Amino acid sequence: MKQCVRCLEDNEQLFYLGECRRCLSFPFAEDVEISVWDDFEKTITLMPWQDEISAVLAEKGVHESMFIDAVCGAGKTEICLELIERCFREGKPVAWTVPRREVVLELAARLQSYYPSQSIIPVCGGHTDKTIADLVVCTTHQLFRYYQYFDVLILDEPDAFPYAGNEILERILHTSCRGTIIYLSATFSIDHVKRLELSIRPSGVLLPVPEIKRGYFLLIRLILDLSKYSNESCLVFVPTKKLARKLSHILRSPMITSDTEDKQSPIDTFRQSGGILIATTVLERGVTFPECFVFVYCADHITFNEGSLVQISGRALRGMKPKKGKVIFYCLEINQDIQKAIKRITAANNSALSVLKNHPKTNLY
Repeated sequence: MKQCVRCLEDNEQLFYLGECRRCLSFPFAEDVEISVWDDFEKTITLMPWQDEISAVLAEKGVHESMFIDAVCGAGKTEICLELIERCFREGKPVAWTVPRREVVLELAARLQSYYPSQSIIPVCGGHTDKTIADLVVCTTHQLFRYYQYFDVLILDEPDAFPYAGNEILERILHTSCRGTIIYLSATFSIDHVKRLELSIRPSGVLLPVPEIKRGYFLLIRLILDLSKYSNESCLVFVPTKKLARKLSHILRSPMITSDTEDKQSPIDTFRQSGGILIATTVLERGVTFPECFVFVYCADHITFNEGSLVQISGRALRGMKPKKGKVIFYCLEINQDIQKAIKRITAANNSALSVLKNHPKTNLY
C-alpha cells in the first residue's frame, strides 16, 4: 500500500504518477547548514521554579519528548530558552510552532530580541519567502514545508484550533520532526511523554478564580459591571460572532472575531489605551494585556469548554507585578465545563502554594 512520507496519506485516489496530491504544492525546505552559536549574554532572570524546569529541558529535551504542563502566564517562552540555546550551540535545527499567525509574528520578534545574532524567522501567511533559519517560528500548517528536518520541535498550545483534532496536521508535525517534541500548554494532557508541572507564575501571584454571576438579565448585569470598571482595560469574551457584533453596537466598542482582517490594530490600541475590547475565543490564547479585567458573557454556552474558560481566565493578573484584575463569568447555569475550569484553576493555585512554601526566601519583587 502506497503512503506519503510527509503527510502519511494512504488514499490511493490522492496519488498521481507516484506523487501525493494532498501536499504536493508545499515545497520541502532546503537542506542548509545551521550556524553554530556560542555567544549569549544573559538578558533574563528566571524564578527558582522556572529555573528547575528550564534545567531539565536543557539537559534532556534534545533526547526525550516532554510535556510542560504550565499555567497561563507561567513564562513558557523563558523556560524554553536554555533548550533553544543548546540547539544553537550544537547546530541543531529547532522550530517553535503555534496555532495563530499573529502569535507567530510576536513570538519571532520576541525571540529575536533575545538572540540578535541568530537567524530567527516567522513562517506563516505573508511570510514564506525565507523558510530556513537557526530557529523557525511557524504556524502548524507551515510544517508541510519540512520533512524530517527539526531536531527539536516546540509545540505551543496543542489543544488549540486548528491543530487540535486535525489528523493531517498531527501527521505533518510528526513527519517534520526527526527528534523530540516539547508540548506546552495549560489545558492539555498527554500520557506517553514525561510531564513537568509549572503551576505558578513568575510573579508568585495566584491565578484569578472566576467570580460567577448566575441568573437572568445577564446583559444588563454585564453592562452595569462594565460601567463600574470604566477606567480599566475590560476584555469581554462572547461565544459567537453574532453576539460580538451585537455587543459592539450596544457598547460602541471594537471587536475581534475570526472574520476581523486586521486583528493587530485593535489589540495594539487596547494595550495602549484600555477601554473595552469584545472578542470571541480567537483571543483566548497567546495575548497578554497589562492590568486586564476579563468578562465572559454566556459562559455556559457550548462554545466555551473547560480549556477555553481556563485560558480566558488566564488573561488576567499577568506580568511580574500585577496590581489589579479579575474574572467574571455570566451564565444561566453553572455547567460541568465551568465547574471543571474552576476546579483546575483552584488545583493549580493549591500546587502553587506548595511551591512557594519550598521557596520561602524568594524575592518576588
